[in-house]
Amino acid sequence: MTRWLLVGAGILGVVLVAAWIVAGRTRAPQLPKSDSAAEKKSEEHESESLRLSEEQRRALGITVEAIAPRAPELRLTVTGTIAANPDRTVVVAPRTPGRVVRVLARLGDTVDAGATLATLDSVEAADALGELIQSESAVAVAEARAEQERQLNTAKLRVIEAARQQTTAEGALRELEKVDRGRPKQEYMSALAKLELAQAEYERERLLVEKKIGARKDLVRAEKELLAARSELAAIGETLKLTARQELLQAEEALKQARAQRDRLRAKLHLLGFSDAALAAAAQNPAGRRAVTSLVAPFRGTVIQRQVTEGQLLDPASTPFKLADLSTVWALLDVPETELGWVRPGQAVTVETGGAPKMSHTGRVVYIGDVVTEQTRTLKVRVEIPNAERHFRPGMFVSAQIAARQPGPAVLMVPKAAVVYLDEGAVVFVDAEGALRPRPVETGPELGGWIPIRKGLTAGERVVTEGALALKAQIVKAKLGEE
Repeated sequence: MTRWLLVGAGILGVVLVAAWIVAGRTRAPQLPKSDSAAEKKSEEHESESLRLSEEQRRALGITVEAIAPRAPELRLTVTGTIAANPDRTVVVAPRTPGRVVRVLARLGDTVDAGATLATLDSVEAADALGELIQSESAVAVAEARAEQERQLNTAKLRVIEAARQQTTAEGALRELEKVDRGRPKQEYMSALAKLELAQAEYERERLLVEKKIGARKDLVRAEKELLAARSELAAIGETLKLTARQELLQAEEALKQARAQRDRLRAKLHLLGFSDAALAAAAQNPAGRRAVTSLVAPFRGTVIQRQVTEGQLLDPASTPFKLADLSTVWALLDVPETELGWVRPGQAVTVETGGAPKMSHTGRVVYIGDVVTEQTRTLKVRVEIPNAERHFRPGMFVSAQIAARQPGPAVLMVPKAAVVYLDEGAVVFVDAEGALRPRPVETGPELGGWIPIRKGLTAGERVVTEGALALKAQIVKAKLGEE
């Protein structure tokens, strides 16, 4: 009995010693962390590096980029609406009252420059077209007359000159037979005959004086009469020339006026919607067939409004079609007045649609409003956006991001998606020697989707900018598997 009591006491003593040792360990005081704790943590992260093949990287969506200092940016997010460019929006309306004969363009159609949207039957246009046809005939007559007068004027001058060179009135008459001049021709021939008679009388008196059988005074009289006859002939010849020239000028003036009248009517019909080709075709129309005027698109665009039907009466005040060039549109953004200092003309703006799928395009600030809306305390900022694929439509609600550079030096920054948290610390994955290693970093506050890096990275290092969360998941998964 005594022996069993001793054995029990020994066992109890061993248990108490063991309990004391365990209790001592659990209550052992914690030693302060040494300065190398951060380095040890970094080494632990370095040991968690991942080596992935190119195929695995693609599967995880890994993107690696070299980082560099960049100027801090602030991104303003605002909303607005899409509007058609008023400089490329036009109302296509008739310039004279008329009845719609045919409508060719539908709402939403994209038409080329010069395309016919509708045709109209207009009384005013038909009257102007009839006057044009008459003026064309008048021009043809005037051109023929002017050409005839040119030829006659040349022929008259040539014949008169030839007649002057004849020695007898009979020879001159033969030359002037080619000219139909009426009374001026008769006067010219009479003067020429008178000159011939005076010349003969002078020669006779001169011979009598030379033979000393005639009086000297008769020779002087004959000489005076000869000079008067020459002067009279010269005057009649000049009058004949001037008359011919005047008739030519009158014919040319009539032609000029006929052409001016025709051009005026053509210009009027152009304003009424007739092209040169349409005018030429209308001139060939059979008698009794009315020509129609056309509503023509002035440029390539989209029909955004149509208020016309066949048989409808239109006048210049109506708005049958509205055409807009939607290859570029305006985004009218509402920017708070407190943020206006970050916006300037020419600044890049990313505009995004609100529907699905979301579409985004980059435009430029072209105008900053001068008036603040009292209810919202915002200003209108106009952004011009290329819209070749027609992603933006007038009236559509959009959101926009305006990137504005903040004052200050460039700092090392990485995209927000590049930073993840492991063991309650920020890390980025660095691509070095074919391995992706998590590296602890000290970060600053986010600036427009970018994270400043204060410590832990140097410029030029290659960092995972897309897919960092997938790499973190791989590391966490591996740790859970080990436990």
